Amino acid sequence: MTHQINIKHQTSNIKHFAAFTLIETLVVIFVLGLVFPLVFSIIFVILQQQLKIFRLTEVKRQGDYIVSFLQDVIKDNGYKIYNNAGSEICEAGDTFPFPHSGTPSSFSDEYSSSFSLSYDGSNLSIIYTNPVAPAPTFAFPPGSLNSSKVIVDSFLASCNRVSQFSAPLVSISFKTCYGSCTSTRPEEIAVLDYQTNIKLRSFPTQ
Repeated sequence: MTHQINIKHQTSNIKHFAAFTLIETLVVIFVLGLVFPLVFSIIFVILQQQLKIFRLTEVKRQGDYIVSFLQDVIKDNGYKIYNNAGSEICEAGDTFPFPHSGTPSSFSDEYSSSFSLSYDGSNLSIIYTNPVAPAPTFAFPPGSLNSSKVIVDSFLASCNRVSQFSAPLVSISFKTCYGSCTSTRPEEIAVLDYQTNIKLRSFPTQ
């Protein structure tokens, strides 16, 4: 009789232990169901921030390069400035009263070798044909100044010359954007504005 009672008591303990394990499992599942969405949302936000940092870094790198490249090329190689029609602008002549201004499209150096800026709404390029000897070749490469992932937007160029003996000043402004300058999701936009003034080192005075 005593042996039977002990068996019943042990069986009751086993059933109680199994029931407790099931409740514990349900609690754990419930807690994980609350924690996982929070963890995933935090990870998603971090990844979005890292992606935006990467895009801004790339946009700034290429924007800085374009500004530095144009400053060096125009300052060191520009001698005369021409508009789209091929007419010289910001010239030294006093046929018209100063200041002289215009929209530059191309430049020529002291050897009459020319190079031009080409902008199609998203890409900015510099173009030239090899100078004819004895004129020296240009020290800078032709081609696109931005990659396919970063676009150049709202590119504007102008020049101004206040007197016959003052250097022409070329003003350039543009935006660099990663992929697109507009988006329905602000967190995806990576845009930087650039503006620079470039004074020609050499220029005609008559």
